[in-house]
Amino acid sequence: MKRGALFLAVGLLFSLAGNAQPIPFKQGDKYGYKNKTTGQVVINPIYDRVVPFSEDRALVRRQTKNYFIDQEGKIKIVLDYDSVLSFSEGFAAVKKNGTWGYIDKLGLVKIKPQFPEASSFSQGMAVVKKEGSYGYIDKTGKVVIAPEYGNAFEFSNDLAAVSKDGKFGYINQKGKVVIPFTYQEAGNFMEGAAIVKKGDAYGMIDKTGKAILPVEYEWASMFSDGLVRVQKNKKWGFADKTGSVVIPLSFDWASDFKDGLAKIKVGNKYGFINKSGAEVIKPIYDWAEDFDGDVVMVVKNGTWGALNRTGETVAPFKYKIVRPFSEERAIVIEGGKYGYIDNKGKLVIPTEYDYAYDFVNGWAEVVKDGKSTFIDLKGTCVKYCK
Repeated sequence: MKRGALFLAVGLLFSLAGNAQPIPFKQGDKYGYKNKTTGQVVINPIYDRVVPFSEDRALVRRQTKNYFIDQEGKIKIVLDYDSVLSFSEGFAAVKKNGTWGYIDKLGLVKIKPQFPEASSFSQGMAVVKKEGSYGYIDKTGKVVIAPEYGNAFEFSNDLAAVSKDGKFGYINQKGKVVIPFTYQEAGNFMEGAAIVKKGDAYGMIDKTGKAILPVEYEWASMFSDGLVRVQKNKKWGFADKTGSVVIPLSFDWASDFKDGLAKIKVGNKYGFINKSGAEVIKPIYDWAEDFDGDVVMVVKNGTWGALNRTGETVAPFKYKIVRPFSEERAIVIEGGKYGYIDNKGKLVIPTEYDYAYDFVNGWAEVVKDGKSTFIDLKGTCVKYCK
């Protein structure tokens, strides 16, 4: 069930996109979870390893033990398996003594470990390896599509990519081949389209196998905000769902669109365009982070500042180092001193500390004159103040 890096990245992106559940964050060498929108910590950073939430459960590791926890951080299942996948359609794949099976959300074994390889469930079926080939089982463990493929992937949009003799095609949920085995690589269908590779070129097809995007690009991403990011002759641009190039391939690099904007690189400078291709933030910056709400941190001439979505400066270019936002606060350094800006770019806690840490549950540790104290989001001392 191994797949090229392109399709792993695409799958991960879309499996996590739009997820309103808490997201992982790291503090020091430990991990916890925070609210994706507000940045508020909802599960304290006490774990050594974590996985994003799926179906109200997250796989975590603390010291030598693995668990599934809920969104309140409560332990729901203590795991005694060699490997575990996240929950999908109420089942989690688990590996014990070299073979895979499935448990439910109570931790009960529903399909005993018996397969050398297994995937998560998707559209009621899971990929398993049996007698050296791949096929599909249902949630009772019954084989519903015979193991006859050299490679196979999860169903998506009612189709699954499978391979024979080194070439990929697609089958439907009855196991019928609906798109012939002609591709070197084949991605999952999403919104009725899939990225495919033929020879050294990428393109996009619909569920009948008809080309939406000609197989002639050095790279092609899946849809993001309704547009496809493509590369040809080392230049990047965007096509729409009809395959028409709507933003010319003129950039040295481009990100996918998110909330109506895409990051671009022209020469060695970064900026942002909108979906019509207009530059809303000109590519004049040495580096640009991703937007956090309506603010993006950028670097110019070695100093950091902040811009809004129209390119206006909302935090002056005077900071040497800026750290990512946590609970709507980002650490900035000016003249060797630490302070905080908010997610509108305003300096809300002066740069007066010798060191500062990220906010966790509304508090942050700061150091001044060798003394550690805790402050709240307004900069007021709340602990160890004397």
